[in-house]
Amino acid sequence: MKVLITARHFSISEETREYAGQEVRRLEKVFDRLVSVHVILEKIKDYIYQTELVVKVPLKVLTIHERDEELTKSIDLAVDKMMRQLKKYKEQLRAHP
Repeated sequence: MKVLITARHFSISEETREYAGQEVRRLEKVFDRLVSVHVILEKIKDYIYQTELVVKVPLKVLTIHERDEELTKSIDLAVDKMMRQLKKYKEQLRAHP
């Protein structure tokens, strides 16, 4: 799985970059056929961060947006939301082979 991390309107530390990469790797436990994941971290205002996940899977591209006052919390929320979407997509694949 290819992971790309982008920061908009601010720069992130190496620790935050590693944290985002580790959290995204949790998605492989739910769905092992991920092609790529693009994590876009954006500073909306001085105190609001948005995390966008763009996940490419076979035959589809899944996208999630999540906002929070803490950057790491927005990453966690986005990954949890994407895990639910991947589970749903996996069930759809099983239902229609």
